[in-house]
Amino acid sequence: MDLIHSETIDRPGLYRMSEASYHSDTAPLPSLSRSIAQKLILDSPRHAFAAHPRLTKQDEEEDKNSRARDIGSAAHAMLLGQPTEIAVLQFDDFKKKAAQEERSAAQARGAIALLTKDFETVTQMVEKARDELRENEHPAIREVAGRYPESLIFNEVTAAWIDRCGDHWARARMDRISITPDRITIVDYKTTELSVEPTSVARAIYNNSYHFQDAFYRRGIRTLFPQIDRHEMKLDFLFIMQEQEPPFEITVARVDNAGRLIGEKMVSAAFLRWRKCWAEDHWPGYPNEIVEAECPAYVDTKWTSREIEDPHLQNLGFDPMPMFESRPYQPKQITEPC
Repeated sequence: MDLIHSETIDRPGLYRMSEASYHSDTAPLPSLSRSIAQKLILDSPRHAFAAHPRLTKQDEEEDKNSRARDIGSAAHAMLLGQPTEIAVLQFDDFKKKAAQEERSAAQARGAIALLTKDFETVTQMVEKARDELRENEHPAIREVAGRYPESLIFNEVTAAWIDRCGDHWARARMDRISITPDRITIVDYKTTELSVEPTSVARAIYNNSYHFQDAFYRRGIRTLFPQIDRHEMKLDFLFIMQEQEPPFEITVARVDNAGRLIGEKMVSAAFLRWRKCWAEDHWPGYPNEIVEAECPAYVDTKWTSREIEDPHLQNLGFDPMPMFESRPYQPKQITEPC
């Protein structure tokens, strides 16, 4: 498959386009992206409608000043060899007006503005990543470190497809795709201020719905490469997770089969709901019914333990006020006693 160099989507395929064009959605009709699909099923169709750039006019004001995000974006560009400009500003912080003006000027031309100390952090992160990934068991991960490229590699590539569910357009922007004659590997690089210790990574994947991202991206690639479903090619998806604090540790993770199944079900539900909302031109919000706030098990466990262990709750005597105006745990009598 040839890479299509265009800022406008006019046919299914892999595109080289700017991030701005991707987020504005240049498909022939409003398309479903991973972020909109998540809102559709995790929030509501009304949230998805409000967040879609083609369905609702978006507020152009955006907070561009996030240190963690800028460090992550710069590490991403440097590790994957992207041509994005990284503007290193010779200031200790952004408190002074001169520093703020230089940052704004850099951002206006599309550059990532970093303080000197943050650029040094990014450099150390990338050096650590290359050292660690060079010996990884997976060839697509070794290639991220620049070792023995054997694949056709696309960085920052947009996949656009017409989905079988309703023939609606869908799109996904992927960090990296590695293609060999018998395998396609999607690689997603994420940096974090939190720990990437393996058990922490597992929690992060499911807490942040990365299993949904896995399934959504796989769905697009399977549509564009039918050889996968014919079992002529394999498909893999790997997350590279790296800490933004020394020693900049890295964990490479893959969603397991159970997580993939749940992710596939979630994505399927998103496409089905997208099809239904379009067909009916109806984008409902939350239900109007009163919701019973179910007590989580940990609340019961926490209080029961304190009742037993806290000395200040012992020997307090008897409370004459009944706990409930009715007895919720006692079944109501349905016949008169004999």
